[in-house]
Amino acid sequence: MLSDDELDRMLRDSDPAPDESPTDPDSPTAAGILARVRRSARQRRRRIMIMAPAVALTVAGVTAGTYAWVAGDGRGHTLDSTGLTCDGPQQGDAVVGFDPGTDDPVRTCRQQWQEMFGQPAPGTLTACVDSSRQGSIVVYAGGRDQCGRHRADPYLGPTREQLGLSLFRAGIKEHFAGRTCVPYSEFRKVVGQLLAKHDLTGWKSGHLQSAAKEPEGACAEISYYDEPEKTIWLGDHTAGDPLPWP
Repeated sequence: MLSDDELDRMLRDSDPAPDESPTDPDSPTAAGILARVRRSARQRRRRIMIMAPAVALTVAGVTAGTYAWVAGDGRGHTLDSTGLTCDGPQQGDAVVGFDPGTDDPVRTCRQQWQEMFGQPAPGTLTACVDSSRQGSIVVYAGGRDQCGRHRADPYLGPTREQLGLSLFRAGIKEHFAGRTCVPYSEFRKVVGQLLAKHDLTGWKSGHLQSAAKEPEGACAEISYYDEPEKTIWLGDHTAGDPLPWP
């Protein structure tokens, strides 16, 4: 399947409206589009697998440890604590929802492995933080050496801030349980209250917009958590539909 970096490249190379102002690939709009792609994949619990030949890099006398990379924050923590990739057999993988406050990545992938890949989970699985721009958590079959083989670092668990974000996500979902349309003003008010409650200092909310700067709709939803920028991006929600919770 497409990796996070490949999705980024597709987003950068795409121009659905060539006669209009192009969307900045590093803008919140672009990030939100990519987030919606990932969220849709998580809701399906499985991405479509694309078979691709494995490419091996062999350099005589040189190991993967010789090369340097930056994975996540460089200290074993992910930059995207809301998602998890289980790296399956034959270059297939699956993206599943993840809560660092309550879930263990290895256990999560092991529990769903049979359903996702049609075969029992391997005896050993290891959680790593990859060196993509997102710094995602990826669970590989095998031991800790798999992290280095994939230019990744062993995952060392959530940060204190990520645990706070986990509580925030649970709190806002509970607060709006059963609602199908929440005005932006109300959504922002509750976001601010819960950010303060869980000591998420420096976090803020923003409105996800295209270059056209459309006005806010009648209903809001959370589209994307940008952890490095400490921003919760809100987008328009269709009234009557259940609120999604990334």
